[in-house]
Amino acid sequence: MKLIKRITKGILILFLVLFASLFIYANWSEPSLGERVYMENPTQIVVMRFPEGFTGKDSAAIDHYFMTQKGVYSNIVSLNSQTLCVTIDPRVTNRSAILDAAKAYNTSIVERAPLNSRAECPVNLHAFRKITYALNVRK
Repeated sequence: MKLIKRITKGILILFLVLFASLFIYANWSEPSLGERVYMENPTQIVVMRFPEGFTGKDSAAIDHYFMTQKGVYSNIVSLNSQTLCVTIDPRVTNRSAILDAAKAYNTSIVERAPLNSRAECPVNLHAFRKITYALNVRK
């Protein structure tokens, strides 16, 4: 019985030390303006390509079409690079809904493939950043 109490006490102290360390790390510095804006209002970007024949008039029509879509914050149309970037609220809509809306507008608008094949970090740091932001009292 005494051994179980000592093990329980040790585990409790370990969790307390880990939580205190995480709390100190989270409050080590004040969150940047970008972190505050993103954590309060997260966004994602969907990048698409459209055919070469699009003109300035088509650009205005695309802009108007996507601004009427639910969950879209903004969009940028670049005729030079034939690229359409749509900024969305992931809490309201998702990437596939925006791609479906693009297909409904014009079947030649497709998602742009990544420009490079660089290796990405396999660890999802998004949850860790949310936890440290939630624990930060300096925000």
